[in-house]
Amino acid sequence: MRALMAASGETVNLGVLEGREVVFLAQVECAQPLRAYFRPGRRGPAHASGIGKALLAWADPDAAARLFSGAAPERFTPATLTSLPALAQALADARARGWALDDEEHAAGMRCVAAAVFDERAEAVAGVSLSGPTVRVDDAALPRLAALTVGAADAVTRAIGGRKP
Repeated sequence: MRALMAASGETVNLGVLEGREVVFLAQVECAQPLRAYFRPGRRGPAHASGIGKALLAWADPDAAARLFSGAAPERFTPATLTSLPALAQALADARARGWALDDEEHAAGMRCVAAAVFDERAEAVAGVSLSGPTVRVDDAALPRLAALTVGAADAVTRAIGGRKP
């Protein structure tokens, strides 16, 4: 996580999925004055977070539908995905490219890039993300930041004896 923070210049998080929420387990903060902060143990909405979408992308295809079958996903910003078809498409896109994006879906002006960590059964068990303001995590920086994030998640996967699907 420290290596990803140093390479990206952004705050890095580790989290797991618990129901409709992501639980943030650890964070390495960047030194930028404008940065993301998530206290370890904090919970956030899976549908509006990079880690949540990265993990749901690798879950059973009906997992998101089951999670949100009782109530529509909550809206936090105008960009929040609140329809199941839109969320399903975002999850399919995340799985296809290997990383997920929270594009100002939980907090206006903030973006998060995330990738899944896999266990020995090739199941997504955690996620690594980097979060920062849109002025730094912009479209031009996204490919580089996504590659760094995927690389960090892959390193954690290997460190725990996991394997990618």
